[in-house]
Amino acid sequence: MTEWTAPSDFGQTGIVAYYELYRSLRSYRLLGMVALAILIFALIYIVPPALGQEYPKDPAYYAQRFYMWSGVLIVIGATLFSGDSLSSEFQSRTGFLMFPNPVKRGSFFAGKLIASLAILFLVVTAYYVMVSLATIWETGDLSDLTYRSYALALLYSVASVGVGYLVSAIMRGSTEALVLTLAILFLILPIVDGVLSFAGVKPWFSLTFNGQAISDIMIKPYPQDELLTFPIGGRLLGGNGASDIVQVWSYHPELRDAPLVMAAYAAITVAAALIIFRRREMAA
Repeated sequence: MTEWTAPSDFGQTGIVAYYELYRSLRSYRLLGMVALAILIFALIYIVPPALGQEYPKDPAYYAQRFYMWSGVLIVIGATLFSGDSLSSEFQSRTGFLMFPNPVKRGSFFAGKLIASLAILFLVVTAYYVMVSLATIWETGDLSDLTYRSYALALLYSVASVGVGYLVSAIMRGSTEALVLTLAILFLILPIVDGVLSFAGVKPWFSLTFNGQAISDIMIKPYPQDELLTFPIGGRLLGGNGASDIVQVWSYHPELRDAPLVMAAYAAITVAAALIIFRRREMAA
């Protein structure tokens, strides 16, 4: 009689990733993300020309209009595919069935993480393929900067998923984890970026701020920080007359620093999520 042996750590990770991918490919979340990607692309492709606005013929500037919305697509995708990946095991009590088995929590975590990244990469890649085909069709060429923007988009995806996994490892409920993940990436960090910019402080440490490099990299030459001056009159913002002005900084992430900040977010959040997940106990 052959003695049964458990799969290796690598094999366990692959099994978990396979079933997570299988579940995701059959879920309505993936269909929703694909529909959202198509909707964003269609609106940008159709609406401006329909209103009489001509797109630039330079392939980099043409694609940049689409990549301005890549961050929104990535944030929503990271929320859906990672926000409740770990918390659902505790809320639905499936952990009582999974954790006593000879499957290391590290392998379980890695399998889920790989599946989440694979699905989000699939959506981001599909969006970039659509934009690239449209760019070639409309301008006859494709900018070399597209590949660098795509690499930044994938790195931003990893960092965003890391934030989602950290929230999911901490929160008890799936709904709360999804809401908090979306709030952090879609509201809290962007609001902090805006407040600091208004105060004249560059938010170089912010994940969402550095995510702007995904579209900024398509601009030639790369945009520099600029102090914008706006005239105000009447009582707006305390103005007493037409000569009053308000100054606001328009900051852009440093191209050499943005990948490092994203990588730091990815490494720190994933490591913290793994530590918390491995130490967390199932509640009765």
